[in-house]
Amino acid sequence: MFRFQNTQHIYEIGGVSFGGQPGTRRTAMIGSLFYPGHSIVEDRTHGKIDTFRLEELINNLESVIDETETPAALMIYAETAGAIVSYLNIISDLTELPLLVDSPSPEVKLAGAKRASEMGLLEKLVYNTLSVGTSKQEFEMLNEIGVKAAVLLAFNPHDFGVKGKIYLLENGNGLLEEGLIEIAHRYGIKKPLIDVAVMSMDQNAGSALRAIIVSKAKWGIPTGCALHNAVESWSMLMRLKEKDARIYRQVDISSAAIPIMAGADFVMYGPIEYARSVFPIAALADELIRQAISDI
Repeated sequence: MFRFQNTQHIYEIGGVSFGGQPGTRRTAMIGSLFYPGHSIVEDRTHGKIDTFRLEELINNLESVIDETETPAALMIYAETAGAIVSYLNIISDLTELPLLVDSPSPEVKLAGAKRASEMGLLEKLVYNTLSVGTSKQEFEMLNEIGVKAAVLLAFNPHDFGVKGKIYLLENGNGLLEEGLIEIAHRYGIKKPLIDVAVMSMDQNAGSALRAIIVSKAKWGIPTGCALHNAVESWSMLMRLKEKDARIYRQVDISSAAIPIMAGADFVMYGPIEYARSVFPIAALADELIRQAISDI
């Protein structure tokens, strides 16, 4: 185990702490809602959902949060501006947890940020994500809206390794005029969360684990990832899944502990339905690290 020598920044977002020394805090677990194929969504264009089932999911999540003392946040995925507004209107009445707005469309994410501002929810909002592909106009709109927390995606299309991720954040690595961290700061992002970009198993997914350590050692900024992405893209596991779907589910759930053992401050674990299985594993990993560093 290890203890970082530099200051480890801790950001409070919606009452949840992100960041700090491993073993002295619990890892924040981020689950997805309204993701592609989510059966509770009845109309993806207008954001109509089965609110009864949503309440059940939120209640189950908050129960396991209490049982395992594991902090959590929700990632709200949408494909249209109308949908993200509808989702925020509904979810804000059901939970006080931090909310990450997520979409392949910048216009949709900006609509979510704007609606959160109108509702007085910016203190619990995280913009997901800012990346090498984020336009100057999008940065300017975020600054105008007043967004303070955002996920910085360290995806470098020219280098999937640790250096590619870190250099993109530090100096742009020839893809940006300066580092993504500095750009985000200039446009008002005071609470960055670094996602070390696990895209697929074939894109050097394992490098993200070392990148977590390097990022925290270099900047002390809360850092994490979605190792779940590597699991669902691993061809060997897909072949096993055809024979026994339980194997895939077990590996996917267990993978949540791996970034924690590498010092991650947050883990994006996939569908919210996995919380009941994932949170005890996360709590175990956190407790083992706490014990391991007790005499350091």
